[in-house]
Amino acid sequence: MVLTGGRSRRFHGVHKPGVPVDGTPVVARAHAALTALPARGIWICGPLDGLDAAARRAVHQVYEEPRFSGPLAGIAAAVGAMPSDPRAVVLVLAGDVPYTTVEDLGRLAETSAATGRAAGCVDAEGRLQHLCAAWPDALLRARLRGIGDPADQPVRRLWEGVEPVLVEVSAASVEDFDTAEDFHRITGHEPPHGRPVRCG
Repeated sequence: MVLTGGRSRRFHGVHKPGVPVDGTPVVARAHAALTALPARGIWICGPLDGLDAAARRAVHQVYEEPRFSGPLAGIAAAVGAMPSDPRAVVLVLAGDVPYTTVEDLGRLAETSAATGRAAGCVDAEGRLQHLCAAWPDALLRARLRGIGDPADQPVRRLWEGVEPVLVEVSAASVEDFDTAEDFHRITGHEPPHGRPVRCG
């Protein structure tokens, strides 16, 4: 799943997943990485801005309830729409990471499948990245049931009592951007002004 909801307040209201990087919107880059894996389906929680018509037809779109109630509510909405499969692994990704790599996503998924545990990664400061992870389907559903109403709760609650298997990933796969300064530092490009044109 890719989480594309949120108001992007710190990015001047511009929808971050729809922002082009090297000519390709951020969410389209994530979609391309996921389609390179043996994925059964891709769920997008939030707007599809940045995906072309073909990609839109190939994904499942959901929204958190209520709208803008946070990434944990988005995860719950996507999981609720997915068919339950105790053998499946679910990748949980932020929609504002421009350089997620297929190799890193594959390592996360393979580690979770092999160990039966949540597989996570840390950033350069050693902080667990809550939205770059792979979960056994049954464990993810159990954690969501244990939390109850996910609206407006911090996504770190998902990890309470969970000891992840840490996977080494590239720094680029966990670098998200919240501000124009972040975007320039990560991509080397000036941020866009105004809302990107809807694709597809």
